Amino acid sequence: MAQRSSRFDLSTKLLSWWYNQKNKLIKNIRIQDFLARFPITSRVARKEGEAIFQLMTGFVDTQILFTLVKTGALRHLEAGSLSIEELSGKIGIDFDSTEILCRAGCALGLVRLKSKRIFLARRGALILSLPGMMELIDHHSILYEDLLDPISFFRGEKETKLSQFWPYVFGKAKSLDSADVSRYSDLMSKSQFMVARDTIASIKVSKGTKWLDVGGGSGAFAKELLNKQPSVKISVFDIPGSSADSQPHKFIPGSFFTDQIPAGFDTVSCVRVLYDHDDQTVSDLLLKIHSSLPTGGRIVVSEPMLGELSPNKWGDTYFATYTYAMKTGKTRSPSQVSDLLNKNGFSRVKIFPSRRPFVTTVIEAYKN
Repeated sequence: MAQRSSRFDLSTKLLSWWYNQKNKLIKNIRIQDFLARFPITSRVARKEGEAIFQLMTGFVDTQILFTLVKTGALRHLEAGSLSIEELSGKIGIDFDSTEILCRAGCALGLVRLKSKRIFLARRGALILSLPGMMELIDHHSILYEDLLDPISFFRGEKETKLSQFWPYVFGKAKSLDSADVSRYSDLMSKSQFMVARDTIASIKVSKGTKWLDVGGGSGAFAKELLNKQPSVKISVFDIPGSSADSQPHKFIPGSFFTDQIPAGFDTVSCVRVLYDHDDQTVSDLLLKIHSSLPTGGRIVVSEPMLGELSPNKWGDTYFATYTYAMKTGKTRSPSQVSDLLNKNGFSRVKIFPSRRPFVTTVIEAYKN
């Protein structure tokens, strides 16, 4: 053990030395000038400069996107191309400002400027076509408000807007008006579409499976599952009032905080559920699910996750920050989710290759 520790210390020291020496070279202005001029390294130097600029200006990009969505500019262009003057009249922004907005949108790949007319670009068309995307963009104004003072945010010195918004998920909100509740319900239902499709595409769905979706809300995942395999007998377990009327699935009212998980199912899914909660709450839930399942029963976990070998933009940058702002949540890596499953009685854990890791990563495990 001592020998292994000594090797680890030596490796860490060598790595520290290497990074220190490399960074000293990179910080040297003459070296930077040489790298920028030298044909082999000039492309890398330019790429790094552009990446730094993107880090500095990324917030501006999000606000351009937000404005194009909230003013209805993308929707107006969906019907056909417009001149700047025509679009200006439709969105209620003066000509000069609309021109700045459109040129910025063009640089971001959202619109195209051709022959003094504005066209909807491929990226803009995708945003309009993906269910829940427009609502998600609108929703992020809450997170942006929380990040106005990022130092206080990360020090935990301020109450966040998201922490006040999300208790509705758990049936604890006291101050949300009907408009907030309606917006939240619509957001979760529509944004579940992409997650549901990627989840179902990753796993095997057998005919006649008795399936329980925990925290399934309005049943968006249940609906997609039935589209894939109509013979599945699926029920949704969630707090009273969260399910939409006239759904093809059975709704079982309850809270996994206070109630037991209903028994009699072969598969239990938790789609975008675990990362809403801390480790203790997740462990309590997984133990309840394990107790409810028969021997050989399966659990399916699907949600965005941290990078495994190295941090990634979607999990470690975006979702980790978002769940931190919730104050109740925690984004985890696939191995961390697997450990929680193993510690609460599950085995044969399988992590599926993700089609779109910025949407979700899927893990299944079984009760022996």
